[in-house]
Amino acid sequence: MIREMVRLAVWGLTPQRPEVVEALHDFGLLHVVSPPEAHTPSKEEEALRFTRAKVLGMLEAMEWKDWGLLTDEIVDRARDRVDLGIEGVVDEIDRSLDDFRNRLAVLLEERRRLSFSLAELKRAHQVVFHFIPFVSAEDRPDSHLSLWWVKSESLQKTLFGLRNQLQKEETAEEGKEVLRYHVLNTEKGQSVLAVSTPLEMEEKVREFLRQRGAVLWKAPEGFQRETERDSLRAVEEGLKETSARLEEIAEEIRRAREEWGPRLASLYILLDERLEETLVESGSQTRGETFLIEGWIPSDSLDTVIPLLKERFGDNVLVQWRYPSSEEWHRVPTLLSNPAATQPFEILLRLMPHPQYKGIDPTSLVAVFFPFFAGCMIGDAGYGVLIALLGHRLSKSTAHPLLPPVGKILLWVSGWSVAWGIAFGEVFGDLGHRLFHIRPLWVERSHAVLPVLIFTVALGVAHISIGLFMGFLDGLRKKHRHLWMERLGSLIVLCSLVGLLLLVRLNLPRPFFSLNIILLVIGTALLLVGGKIGGIIETFSALGNVLSYVRIAAIGLSSAILAIVATRFVDVLGLSFLGVLMALVIHLLNFVLAIGGSGLHSARLHYVEFFSKFYQGGGKEFRPFTRRRLSWKKPS
Repeated sequence: MIREMVRLAVWGLTPQRPEVVEALHDFGLLHVVSPPEAHTPSKEEEALRFTRAKVLGMLEAMEWKDWGLLTDEIVDRARDRVDLGIEGVVDEIDRSLDDFRNRLAVLLEERRRLSFSLAELKRAHQVVFHFIPFVSAEDRPDSHLSLWWVKSESLQKTLFGLRNQLQKEETAEEGKEVLRYHVLNTEKGQSVLAVSTPLEMEEKVREFLRQRGAVLWKAPEGFQRETERDSLRAVEEGLKETSARLEEIAEEIRRAREEWGPRLASLYILLDERLEETLVESGSQTRGETFLIEGWIPSDSLDTVIPLLKERFGDNVLVQWRYPSSEEWHRVPTLLSNPAATQPFEILLRLMPHPQYKGIDPTSLVAVFFPFFAGCMIGDAGYGVLIALLGHRLSKSTAHPLLPPVGKILLWVSGWSVAWGIAFGEVFGDLGHRLFHIRPLWVERSHAVLPVLIFTVALGVAHISIGLFMGFLDGLRKKHRHLWMERLGSLIVLCSLVGLLLLVRLNLPRPFFSLNIILLVIGTALLLVGGKIGGIIETFSALGNVLSYVRIAAIGLSSAILAIVATRFVDVLGLSFLGVLMALVIHLLNFVLAIGGSGLHSARLHYVEFFSKFYQGGGKEFRPFTRRRLSWKKPS
């Protein structure tokens, strides 16, 4: 149902404009309309935007993301404390947050620097962990120890050449080992080579390895010591100290986040609200000593808003209102209002363009047919009970605002799933029949395929006919001659064709044939007058849409067969662990596919086949000038 709107005009004295705007903000019922001319931002707006961005930047810097935990009570307490004009707000923020901002900046910079250092230390620690035993053993006064980066493919050739080079030296004693080494193979074709040689051969070793393309390994900057052993130990100690300091910084930021996060977020909300009020003030029309604010409001809210304005401002405010003319319908915002039972199905319309004012709100019809079709596809009482449990849990969830309506939709689907499961005699496939001898009240769809197919086609005829009839009524109401003639013609042709099929099937008396031929001629004439050749094509499209409803039977049949297959695993493998496990896995897979497939295809039948017959988007969503209570989320 689309609520009726009226155009509201609020006149007031210019000095009282901020108070009137604040009152309208509190009421939260007016969709404000600003004049079309270009708006030049005032200094107050620019200051508010800058300050709001500053606060948001601090929130993001401290990684505060708990917008969902921000309650109205927290924001109201902040509103009571911060009762300042814009200049006062800016001064207050700068005065109270400068120290915190500077401290936070220091912590974040230190964390950035230490994080970079930690990454280097971790890479170096891979070498340290591997070589510390070798380095400790070879750290002697008469030997020289060094670590080198060497290409893995040339490692053996380099070692062979280095050994031969050292053994040729005159200082090398016969039988004495002149080269001791250890190797660490790393990724990307690189190896780390640790070599220990006599002290007098240090320069020869350096020169030889550099000629072969080796690069001297060094500890990260700040952890280099005189000996390799000390450098490796400095890396190991630095890794522990850096990790510990990063944990301390994380704890400091966490404490700051818990203390300052809600306060800064509340301040952001207050600044955002004040900015909205400033924009409304700037968008109002000033005429001498008076101002004018215009907008759209639900007609049933007039009795609430007008007395409140009169009570607060008396004769200083003049309120006028009128109903929109037909020429204004395309500019009037649309506000949906449905009973609590069907309201969750409004989320299915969010994927469609917003309905036009004076259009048709299909929410109630979707609430009837969507769970009916989805439940028919699932058609299993056991799965229906599981869906009910899932729906109940989601309907109580607070993790995301979309979860409760999805849960309530699943509850509707579960009810029809149980009902269709009883009609088909299915409880987890044929498990109900095996254990409790449950029999179908109507047909067993895994065997009686043709009756189910005929039934789903009949559902398609009924669903499409309702859509065509609603399109016909919408065309009459909007005085669109071509629209209502085309929809009525399609409806009459569809009914006449169904009548001819029934005539052949049921062998009805001959007068029924003449009646259907007359209806077919009338419908064709309406189509040609209303839509010409396009109307005929549209009718053939409607017939194709009817056949699309066969998917209800096809998906339901595949689900029923898969459930039966799951139970047959117990027959094949026996009542064993493997047999029960396979049955449960197949049932779980079928359950997931049943929910996803039934929801997807039921939605498709509405979006493509049903809505195309009457639904017209392009409307404007009703966006009241209100404070965002109980809907805090991260700003985009």
